[in-house]
Amino acid sequence: MTRYARWSISIGLAVAAIGLIGWSAASIGDLHDRLSTHSRPLAAVIAAAAACTAIGVGAGAARVMWRIGRDPNKRVEAPQDVIKAAELQTEAAVGLIEQVKNDATRGRLQAELNALHADRNRKEFHVVIFGTGSAGKTSLVSALLGHAAGTIEPTMGTTRTVERHTQRIDGLEGTVFLTDTPGLAEIGAGGDRREAEARDLAVRADLLIFVLDHDLIRSEFEPLTALLRKGKRSIVALNKTDRFVESDRDAILLKLRERLEGLIDPRDIVAIAANPRPTVTRVRSADGTERVEVETEEPQIERLQERIAAILDREGESLRAANLLLRAHLLTQESKRQLTIERRRRAQEVIDKYQWITAGTVFVNPLPAFDLMATGAVQFQMISEIAGAFAVELEPRHAKMIGSQMIQMLLKLGMVEAATSLIAGFVKSTLVGHVAGGAVQAASMAYLTRISGLAFLEYFAAGQSWGDGGLQAALIRQFDLTSRGEFLQEFARQAVDRVLHKFDPGRTPATTVVGSKPLVPARSEPAL
Repeated sequence: MTRYARWSISIGLAVAAIGLIGWSAASIGDLHDRLSTHSRPLAAVIAAAAACTAIGVGAGAARVMWRIGRDPNKRVEAPQDVIKAAELQTEAAVGLIEQVKNDATRGRLQAELNALHADRNRKEFHVVIFGTGSAGKTSLVSALLGHAAGTIEPTMGTTRTVERHTQRIDGLEGTVFLTDTPGLAEIGAGGDRREAEARDLAVRADLLIFVLDHDLIRSEFEPLTALLRKGKRSIVALNKTDRFVESDRDAILLKLRERLEGLIDPRDIVAIAANPRPTVTRVRSADGTERVEVETEEPQIERLQERIAAILDREGESLRAANLLLRAHLLTQESKRQLTIERRRRAQEVIDKYQWITAGTVFVNPLPAFDLMATGAVQFQMISEIAGAFAVELEPRHAKMIGSQMIQMLLKLGMVEAATSLIAGFVKSTLVGHVAGGAVQAASMAYLTRISGLAFLEYFAAGQSWGDGGLQAALIRQFDLTSRGEFLQEFARQAVDRVLHKFDPGRTPATTVVGSKPLVPARSEPAL
């Protein structure tokens, strides 16, 4: 029904309603005058009842007229608060991307940011086809496009890569991009990676089409309901319905609507047959011979096409705005993650450097009483450089204060004694004893430097917070996580390697210890 027809009917009904109201008022007044000659109270009661009835009828008529005059396909405008939030998120992402040092990582994030800026002014809708492998996703894309879009095979999980196609929908202003994704719950090499990629595309879709070929199973129910609860606009398409008798198809549709009640509009659960089985018939010729004819059936996707067009036409701008906000948020989160990776790597390099400075300082110092004091001076500088790795401006007096607190806590918890317990009976009274004992003590103090350095790393990474339990708990966590025995063995190996490297500069440097696991020296971060 056109808008003109709807408003014509509404105006006609309004005129009729006004005439009816006038007639009712006159009739009620006449009735009141007649009854008042016999009983005024009775006349007032009857007139009031008649007036209430007339008001009720009028309200009902007005509601009917409003429904008729209302356009069910009226477009939903994009909420201005969502658009503003997307702009703010994008600005936050810009500031974070500028801080990323790795060229490849920064370039990848910048490309996503540029695409986000470009999509603001484009009339583009991203529709993602999502579901279990071989539910008929590629067949559906082919049916929507009107031509073959990819390999269609009976083997589960034949879509190995993301395939993107362009589609025009009659009456819709803008371009629709159909994206065919790898399937869920794939078995074999790369299955988990492809599923993760499919889920990521599903989250970023303007409109999601979840394809099934049976009732929901656990591997489908959990990702679908998770997306629906996040507010992802979705259509559930029950595919291959040509295989079912009508009663079974209707029973599955009813069960789907029950399972997804409150999460998705029942109108958004539709039955389709994207690639119906061909009809095989035997034809007898006039001469008595028989031949087999295969008749290809047309895809049965009309209801799905109508639903896609209706949703994009009515809600498209609102969906695009929400999706831009989501993409800006995801970009901000990814930028934060990459920046954190870089900052942690730089902080680890600082810890590694001061670990060896501490070891050298302690080894050459013949007086154990001054070892911890010398280490404390090193700690103050290490703290300042770790803060710099996390872009925190730390005043020298503040660095000395928290450094002193760290040393006091190390002594309080007895970690110095624990770390140097391997010295056993060695003393620094002889040259041999000095060399052996000094080496073990140097390694022990380097170990303590690493523990305190890792604690400070977490402190600055958490926004200058020690977390639950304060400084003491932070130190104990790092002490428990960092295996002393493994550290000392690796430290000794690296010490020998460094000595050999002095005599053979072409020798490959040793890796750096982080806790009990080696960390390859810093290199360019590959694009993820």
